[in-house]
Amino acid sequence: MLNLSTASIIEKNKVSTDGVWLLMLEIRYDGEEALRLVNNTENIAYQGNTYYAFPFTLDDITENNNELPTAKLQVSNVTGTIQRMVEVHNGYTGAEVIIRVVNSKIPDVAEVEESFVITGTEATAQWMTFTLGSEFSFTRRFPLVRMMKDYCPFKFKSLQCGYTGREMQCNKTLSRCRELHNSVRFGGEPTIPQGGVYVK
Repeated sequence: MLNLSTASIIEKNKVSTDGVWLLMLEIRYDGEEALRLVNNTENIAYQGNTYYAFPFTLDDITENNNELPTAKLQVSNVTGTIQRMVEVHNGYTGAEVIIRVVNSKIPDVAEVEESFVITGTEATAQWMTFTLGSEFSFTRRFPLVRMMKDYCPFKFKSLQCGYTGREMQCNKTLSRCRELHNSVRFGGEPTIPQGGVYVK
């Protein structure tokens, strides 16, 4: 259930109002100036930024226990403006897309804010279609470093290693680290249980 702000609840419950709910997009790519669009007939200002009136549609976001949330975003390509931007920015693949829902009578308050990344792009004469997905990726290594039970990944005498003695060699095992009285800086994971496919 969506939790609305008090101001939005009051606005929603009015018998008559000229306020409307607006869907806004913010596309951020590689540190460049963000592309900001609003599905409206005129530009609007939100938190000091101008969102330009531009037609687009957003499919329902699929979210269940079996797959990561995804959605299809279609932005008008009749003028070719968006396609030119997409071509310059390598299809916007990997760009962050922030979707916001605001009420025109309640400035600078987003009732909904969701963040996605662009995982695919298609173009026709009428629409630019972006596939929006989660930032989580099965192709991205996690954790970033390999964790081993009895091996230290730090370079000997590096800042991470912290050893400042006269010894010139280390085989990067915990026992050697103890010999050098530097085991508090050991970079391995001795608490990892022994076992697995690599143990004979």
